[in-house]
Amino acid sequence: MAQLPYDPSKISRELARHYIAATEADIQAMFAAIGAKDFPEMYAHIDAAVKFPRIQDLPDELEYQALADRMESLSKKNSVKTAFLGDGLQVYRTNEIVGHVCSIRNLTTSYTPYQPERSQGTLITHWIYQSTLAQLTGFEAVNSSLYERASALFEAAVCAVRMGDAEANTVLVAANLLPGDLEVLRTHVADTSVKLEFLAADEDTGRLSAAGIAAASARLGKQLAAVIFPQVNALGLLEDVDALTDACADASVKSIAVIDPMLLATGGLKAPAQYGRAGANILVGEGQHLAIGANFGGPGLGIFAVRHNAEKKNEVRETPGRFVGKAKDNAGRDCIVMVMATREQHIRKDKATSNICSNQAFIATIAGASILARGEAGMAASCVAGRDQARRAAAQLHNIPGLKVCYANQAFWNEFSLMLPEPAADVIARGRAAGLHVGVDITGRTPCHCSLLKISFSDLQTSADTDKLIAFFEGLYGKSAGTKPLAEIPAKLLRQGAVGLPSFSLAELKAYYSKLGELNVSPDTGCFPLGSCTMKYNPHINDWAAGLPGFTGLHPQAPIEDAQGALELLWQTQEWFRKITGLAGLTTQPVAGAQGELVGLKLFQAYHRHHGQHRDIILIPSSAHGTNFATATTAGYATKRNPDGSPSGIMLLKSAPDGRVDQADFAAKIAEFGPRIAGMMVTNPNTSGVFETDFQKMASEIHRIGGLVYMDGANMNAIAGWVNLGALGVDAVHNNLHKTWTVPHDFLPGFQIAKQGDAYVPVKPKHSIGSFHRHWGNFAHKVRVYTYLQRLGREGVRRMAAMSVLSSRYLFSKLGKSFPSLPAAADGVPRMHEFIITLTEEDFKRIEASGIPRASIIGRVGKLFLDFGFHAPTVAFPEVFGLMIEPTESYTKDELDRFAEVVLAIGELIRTNPEVLKSTPRFTPVDRVDEVAANRNLVLSEHLTALPLINENRLSPVLLNAMPVAEIKQRVLATV
Repeated sequence: MAQLPYDPSKISRELARHYIAATEADIQAMFAAIGAKDFPEMYAHIDAAVKFPRIQDLPDELEYQALADRMESLSKKNSVKTAFLGDGLQVYRTNEIVGHVCSIRNLTTSYTPYQPERSQGTLITHWIYQSTLAQLTGFEAVNSSLYERASALFEAAVCAVRMGDAEANTVLVAANLLPGDLEVLRTHVADTSVKLEFLAADEDTGRLSAAGIAAASARLGKQLAAVIFPQVNALGLLEDVDALTDACADASVKSIAVIDPMLLATGGLKAPAQYGRAGANILVGEGQHLAIGANFGGPGLGIFAVRHNAEKKNEVRETPGRFVGKAKDNAGRDCIVMVMATREQHIRKDKATSNICSNQAFIATIAGASILARGEAGMAASCVAGRDQARRAAAQLHNIPGLKVCYANQAFWNEFSLMLPEPAADVIARGRAAGLHVGVDITGRTPCHCSLLKISFSDLQTSADTDKLIAFFEGLYGKSAGTKPLAEIPAKLLRQGAVGLPSFSLAELKAYYSKLGELNVSPDTGCFPLGSCTMKYNPHINDWAAGLPGFTGLHPQAPIEDAQGALELLWQTQEWFRKITGLAGLTTQPVAGAQGELVGLKLFQAYHRHHGQHRDIILIPSSAHGTNFATATTAGYATKRNPDGSPSGIMLLKSAPDGRVDQADFAAKIAEFGPRIAGMMVTNPNTSGVFETDFQKMASEIHRIGGLVYMDGANMNAIAGWVNLGALGVDAVHNNLHKTWTVPHDFLPGFQIAKQGDAYVPVKPKHSIGSFHRHWGNFAHKVRVYTYLQRLGREGVRRMAAMSVLSSRYLFSKLGKSFPSLPAAADGVPRMHEFIITLTEEDFKRIEASGIPRASIIGRVGKLFLDFGFHAPTVAFPEVFGLMIEPTESYTKDELDRFAEVVLAIGELIRTNPEVLKSTPRFTPVDRVDEVAANRNLVLSEHLTALPLINENRLSPVLLNAMPVAEIKQRVLATV
C-alpha cells in the first residue's frame, strides 16, 4: 500500500468527493437561490444536438487510497537505471530546497502576479531567478521565463529579426545544434516571414568556423539578421565562441548563443557576456536541470536573455516573455513588480512581441532557490564533477580495442561521442541488460555516418558508476590499454573570474521561502475570483504522484522498454481526453494554452497546404483573449495589406450587445473573404461567461467555405463532459491543465482535423507538422491530470463542470441586485462559470468627484479586494469597466456567501466613502506599487549578496479571513 507523506484527512477539500467542498444541502440551497432543480437544467439553453447525454469509456472514480496505490504501481512500470543520458537534457542532483519550496502552497498554487501588492512572494522568487541567472551569464535582462530551450530558439530568431533592419529576415542556424531543437525551430518557423539557413560544421574538426559566418554574410547581405550557435554542440564539442561572436559582430548581425547555465559556474565555461570583443547579443538555454530531475522531459525551463545596460537600453523591449523589475510603492518601500506589460499579448494583442504568457514560472522559482541553496561552492562543484568524470571515462574508453572518442583532438566538457564497432542500438540494449543506460544513439550526426554513442556526466554519477560503465565496455571489447591524454580545454573557452554567488544555510533558505509564501494568497484558503483563470483547488495527491521516483527519475531518452509506465499514462490520458472532447486525434506535446493555439493554427496551415490552398485570413471575435491575436500573428497571419491593397491576417468579428458574436457581421465577413478564410478562433463559453449558442451554425459556415474552426478551450471548466466539441463543429481545441484540470501553468490540447467527411489528422506520422517540444511535453503535469481524472471518474467530470456553473450563478444571483452586469444587453442571457459586474453611472461620477480618474476606478476597486483578504477579480477585461468573477466548483456555500458579503461591503464602501480607493490597498505588505516609474527606469537584476528584503504583511490573509467582514470594513474606514 502506498504511504503518503501527509494526512489527507487533515487537509480541507482533499477528501471531498470530486474535490467539491459543497455539501448536498449546500447544493440544494444554491439551486433554490437560482431557481433551478438540477444540473442538466443549467445547460438547457444549449442545443441538445451538441450535448453528451453522458460520457462513455471514462474510468470509474477511484477512492483515495486506491488512487495512491494505482499511481505508485504505474510509476514502478518504469525502470530508472544508472544513466549516462543527457544530450541536451542533463540531469543533476535535486537540492533539498526544491521539495520544501514545492510544499509551500501559496507559492505553487498562486497565479500570475497581476496584483503585485498581494504577490510579492512570487515576484521576489522571480527576482532571485533573474538575478542569479544574470550573475551566471553576465546578461542583465533574463526573463522568467519561456517553455524550454527549443521553442526559445524560435523566440530568439523572431526577436533578432524584429531588432534588425526591415530587409533582415534570415537567421543562420548552426546545423550542429541538437536535432530535436532544430526540428522544433523548423516547425515554428513554417509559414512565417522568418527564413532559416544552416551553417554546417567543419568535417575535420566537428566544429563551426567563423569563416562560414563571413561567407554566409557576404552571400545574404542585409537579409541576414542573426546567427544561432551553441557553446557545446550536438557531439559534445566546445565551440570557439569568441571567434563566432566576433564574426557576427563583423557582419553587423545579432549573435544568439545557446548555453547550459550549469556549465557557467565558477571553474566552468566562459559566460556569454564574455564572448569575443563585446559578448553575445542574445542567449538561449535550458534550465530544467537547475531545479528538477528528468521527469521524462518536462516541465522544462526556457532561458532567454539580452543585454540591458547604458549602451543597450531598448533591446529588452523587443523580447518575448515576462520580466520582473525593481519598484517602489507609494510610501517609498522597495518592492518587485512585473514590467513591460505593454509588450504582452493581453494588452498588445496582434502587436505583442510573442504569444507567450507565464510559461514555466514556478520552475523558475525553484531554479532560483536551487542556485541559492548550492551557492558559489556548490554550483562550482556540480559543474566540474561532470567534467572530471567525463574526462576520466573518455580517456579509458578511447583506449579500449574498437572504441574511439569522436574528434578526440577537440575539447569537450561533460559529454563526448564514442565511435563503436557495432550498431549503437545493440550496445544500448546490452547496457540495459546490465542495469545501465549507457548513452544516446546519435548515429548520423557526423558525415561518416559511423555508429556513435553520446555519453553524458553530471554530479549525479559517482566514481563507482563510471567504473561500472568502463567495466561494461571492457566486458564487450576487452581491457583498456591504459589512458591516453585527451585534448585540454583551451583557457580562452573557460570562465574568467568567479560568479560570486552568495551562500546561505538550508535552514535559512527554508525559513525565507516559507515567509515569501505568506505574502501571497492561494485557492487553498478561499475563493480566488480571478475571472477567466479558473483558480480551483489543486489536490495534494496530484503533486505526490508527480513526485514518485519512477516518474521524476525517468529520462526521456531512456529505452522505451524502461518507460512503459510513462507511455501508458500518456496514451491513456490521450484516450480519456478524446472522450471528454469528442474529437478524433490528440497530442499531449504542447506545454501551454498559447502553444496549443499555435499548434492548432499550424495544423490548419498544414491542412490547407495538403489541399493545395493558400488561405491568409483568420476570424477572431473582438472579445477574445489577447493570446488569440498574438498566436495568429506568431503563426504567420500578421495583419497587413497585400500588394493589391486587400487586407490579410486577422479579421475582427464584432460582438453583439449581449456579448456573443454578431451574426450579421460574421455573415458579412464570410461573404467578403470566403475562400481566403483559413479558419476562425472562438472562445466558448466566451470571455463574458456566455455560451456562444450560434457556434455550431458558424462552424458549419466556416466548413462550407473550406475553413477550419479553432475553439479556445480556456473555459472548458464550464462545459467539460456536457458539450460534445465534435458535434459542435470544432476542428481543434486546447484544454488548459492549469485551469480545468488542476495543474499550475500547463496545458493539454485535443485536435481533430476533418473536412467534408475526409478525416485528416496532421498529428499522425504521415502528415506530421513536426515537433513543438524537444521530448514529451510537460510530462510531470500529465501525471497530475491523469491522477485527477481517476479521482473524478466519468461522473466527476460532469459534476465538476456543473458545480462551477452553479457556483457562478449563485454568486451572480446574490450580487446582481447591487451591481449592474456586463455586457449591458445580456441581462436575460444565462451565465456559465463566470460573470462580469460593474458600477452604476452614479457610482463612477461619485468616485470621480473624489479625485480618482474614471480610467483608474475599476483597478482601484480591484485592489480593495486585497484589503479583505481576497485576490482581485480580473479587472478591465474583457470589459474596460468590468470586474470578471469566476468562483469555480471548489468552495462551500458559506465560503461563497462570505465572498459575496465582501463584494457587497466593497460596494457600500465606495458609495458612501469613495475616498477609500485613494489609499487602497493598505493591509498588504506594500502600498500601491508605482508601476509607471518601474517601467520608465528598468532595473531587471542585481548582484545578490544577501536575500532580498521582505516587507511583512500588515494584516495577513489568514487573519483577514478569520475576521468578520464588518470589522475589516471598519478597519478600512479607520485608515481614510
